[in-house]
Amino acid sequence: MPPKILKSAHNQASANRIQQMGLILDHLVDALGGDPSAPLRRAQILADIDCHPDTTQSALMDRFGMNKSTLNREIEWLYDQGCILRTPSQQDGRVIHMSSCGYAKKNLGLALDYFNRSHKNLHFFLETLINLFTDPKPTLRDAKFLVAATDMGEASRQELFDRGYSGANTTNVRALDHLVEQGLLIKTEDENG
Repeated sequence: MPPKILKSAHNQASANRIQQMGLILDHLVDALGGDPSAPLRRAQILADIDCHPDTTQSALMDRFGMNKSTLNREIEWLYDQGCILRTPSQQDGRVIHMSSCGYAKKNLGLALDYFNRSHKNLHFFLETLINLFTDPKPTLRDAKFLVAATDMGEASRQELFDRGYSGANTTNVRALDHLVEQGLLIKTEDENG
C-alpha cells in the first residue's frame, strides 16, 4: 500500500469528526494548487467535474444553476492551475469536455476517502459549509478557521493562525475579523483588549 494511503487512513482513524473536516479542507486546498484563498464553490465545481468525467460547461451550468460568465471564470482558473483537462468533442468542435487531472485528482481522492468515495457526500459537505456563511464567496481559509475554532473551543488569534494556512498576517487577521462580522466567531474580552 502506498505511504499516502497509509497516512490518510491513519489521519482518518485518529481524528475526531471536526478534525477530519480540517483534514478534508487540507486535501481540497492541495487539490486547488495549495491556494487557501480559493472559494469553497470552486472546490465544489472541481469535485463535480471529477464526479462527471468529460462533462461540459453546459452540464455544469445546469447542475449548479450558475451563469455562464461566473462558471467560465472558475473553469479558466481550474484549467490555468492544471486542475482540469479540456478536450474538444470529436462530434462538435464547439463542445469542450472537462476532466480532473494530476494533483487535483489525487488530492480529491484523498478528500473522498473521508466520504467512502462518494462525490455526493463531498458535495453535501461543501454545500453545508457554504451555507454557514453570510458571505457569498467563503474561502477554504475561512472554513479552516471556523473548523479550527470549533475544534479548539476558546482560542487566541495566534492559536487559530497556527491551525490555519500560512499566509500574510494581515490576510489571516482580515479573515478572522470577517468571521466575527458574520457572527460565526465571537471575540472574548482578552481578544478585544
